[in-house]
Amino acid sequence: MRTIFNMLRVPNLLIIAFTFLMLRYLVFIPVYSAIAVAPGMSSLNFLVLIIATVVIAAAGYISNDYFDIITDKANKPYKQYIGKQITPGTALASAFLLSLLAIILTIWLSWQIQSFLPVAFLFIALIVAWWYAIQLKKSFVWGNIAVACMSAGTIAMAWIIENKCIPVPAEQSGIITRIVATISIFAFLLSLLREIVKDIEDIEGDKLIKCKSIPISKGIPFTKNMLLLIAAITFVLLLISQVYLFQFQRYVAVIWLLICVEIPMIWFVFTLRKSQSKTDYHKLSSLLKLIMLGGLLSMVAGQF
Repeated sequence: MRTIFNMLRVPNLLIIAFTFLMLRYLVFIPVYSAIAVAPGMSSLNFLVLIIATVVIAAAGYISNDYFDIITDKANKPYKQYIGKQITPGTALASAFLLSLLAIILTIWLSWQIQSFLPVAFLFIALIVAWWYAIQLKKSFVWGNIAVACMSAGTIAMAWIIENKCIPVPAEQSGIITRIVATISIFAFLLSLLREIVKDIEDIEGDKLIKCKSIPISKGIPFTKNMLLLIAAITFVLLLISQVYLFQFQRYVAVIWLLICVEIPMIWFVFTLRKSQSKTDYHKLSSLLKLIMLGGLLSMVAGQF
C-alpha cells in the first residue's frame, strides 16, 4: 500500500484536487454570489472534472516511472518501485487502465455539459503526459515546458470549461480571468524552475539515456544563470501582483505572498548560487514545491 501511495505521488494528486476546489469555492462562487448567479457546472460535474484530471496525473506518474527504470537506478534508487515492488508489466497495465478511465470520465463530462472542451483539454493532457514519458523528457527544454504548461493549463482549464457553461457579465468574468491568469502564470514559472532544478539533480542518470536536458547540453553554470533569470522574472511579477492586491485592500494576501513566496524565493536564489551536490539540488526542488503550495494558498489569504 505504501508503494502505491508513493508511486502515485498522492500528496501531489491531493494538491491538484485542492487547487480545483479552491478555484471553485474561493474564486468562482464568491464572484457569482455577488451577482446572484449559480455556478455553471454542477457539483457532480465539477467533481468528475477533478477526478479525471487527477487520474490523468496518476497515469502520467506511473508511465513516467515505467520509462524511467534505467535512470531511476542512478538518480533515485531508494524511490524506484517498478522492477522491485511492482513488475513493469503491472505498472504499464495500470497506466493504460487509468488512461482509459480518464477517457471515459471525460467523454461523460462532455456529454453532460454539452461541450467538447473537456474532451479537447483532457485528451491533450493525456497525450502530452504519455509523450513526455516516452520522448519529451529527453529533449532540450521542451520536456520542461510541457510540464510547466500542464501545471498552468490545469488551472486555466477549470475556468475555461466553467465559463463555457454559464454566461457571466464581462466585468465579473474579467475579474475571474485575471485571477486565474495570474495563478496560471506563476504555476508555469515555478513549475519550470522546479523541472530545471530536477534536471540538474538527475544529471547522472539522464546521461545514461542520452538525455539532452539543459544542464547536460549547456552545462550547470549556464543552467544556474537561466534559473536566476526565471526567478527574477517571477519576483518582478510577484511585486506587481502585490501592488494590485494592495490597491484592493487585500493586505493579508500581500503579507502572505511576502512571507510564503517572496522570502523563500530570495532564499532559493541565495542557496542556488552555492549549490553543488545532488542533495543541494534536491533541497531546492523541495523548496520550490513548498513555494508553489504557498502561492496556491494565496487564494485563501485573498479572502481577507
